Amino acid sequence: MSVPIPISLPRSKSIVIRCLIVNYLKNGTLLPIYDNDPNDIKVVYNALKTISERPKTLVACVINVEDCGAAYRFLMAVLATTHGKWLLTGTPRLLERPILPLVNFLNNNGANIQKTDLGWLIEGAKLQIEDCDIESSETSQYASAIMMVSDSLHSQFSILNSQFSILNSQFSIPYLKLTITILHTQNLSTLLTRADWSAAAFWIANALLTTNAHYLLKDLHFDGLQGDAEMVQWFTEWGLIFTETKYGIEVKHEGLKNRQLLTAKGTKLRVKPAMTNKERKVEIPPQNIDVTNTPDIAMILATLAVCYPFELTLSGVKNLNLKESNRLDILIHELSKFTHIEAHTQDCITIYKRPQPLPKQFHFESYNDHRFVMAWSLFKNYGTVTIDNANCVKKSYPEFYNPNSKSIG
Repeated sequence: MSVPIPISLPRSKSIVIRCLIVNYLKNGTLLPIYDNDPNDIKVVYNALKTISERPKTLVACVINVEDCGAAYRFLMAVLATTHGKWLLTGTPRLLERPILPLVNFLNNNGANIQKTDLGWLIEGAKLQIEDCDIESSETSQYASAIMMVSDSLHSQFSILNSQFSILNSQFSIPYLKLTITILHTQNLSTLLTRADWSAAAFWIANALLTTNAHYLLKDLHFDGLQGDAEMVQWFTEWGLIFTETKYGIEVKHEGLKNRQLLTAKGTKLRVKPAMTNKERKVEIPPQNIDVTNTPDIAMILATLAVCYPFELTLSGVKNLNLKESNRLDILIHELSKFTHIEAHTQDCITIYKRPQPLPKQFHFESYNDHRFVMAWSLFKNYGTVTIDNANCVKKSYPEFYNPNSKSIG
């Protein structure tokens, strides 16, 4: 029996960031953070620390959230309801990202928010938010931001009785459910150690590309909190075995032949051990995957399809260009070097099965996007990879290139 390689994953920034803000709004205190936390978590912590100190100055207090989209939207709502004058700013790319529906909603409910060349000038005001009927087709973070400050204001808006249909959101429903779960959790410390499924996506994809791969993804669990766990169903069909333990989730590559479902929950599969290496690398038929609710793993899935290879149609991709980079355009540009990609609509592309062998050397730009650093690293199974500005991965996974984490990055 093989011994799994332990893989350290970062804490889920989606969970920790929401917990930091909810705890601050409810209790006025700061939850602890750690040196190896994603940079986005540190950005939110430092911003809340500045807000809590409430410096008494005549000029607006600057809250710089760098390139953190969650901090940009969530803290916009927090500052709008916090006494004082504030300037919310960040990188040029961040200030180009969508936020107007949130600004308009807050201003229509008593906020004082004005756009400037440097960011958003905000004067905290007392708001009365009675519903969360906000246009959220660009991102569910608008609705999550309103939910968090509405709860702290003891408004008439009832999160318990809310219906997702009133949010006008067809995207990232799992993140809305995560926000509601956190708002209803009395002891937030029970959630703070959860590892990040988005970061785990790299190791799960890498396991599929590696014969006899066997990893222990530490502190990762099937707790239903993170929507990216949906990927397990796809990778199980492609031949991986997932087993939950008290330490995390073991991921093992055993192939597809002769597999039998063993557990009632469907989280563990086993195959007959007498298989050749040829049998372990099975043909994956054309796949159709909707990433509407799992946009953060779209880059991993697309790159995996080129590496393995198999044909993959991805739908629900139209908002990818609203992220840290123009992700959809970049995916098509970079992966077209290896295979044909067809954009059927703005929301759907097909990556056709790669007809030719991959080269032995790869060079990529990171586009200052942490998700691409992890995605491009999958090519290291086939040759030498260099990625410009790979350090931007610290945004979500600071230890990705740390030798102690056993990363191949």
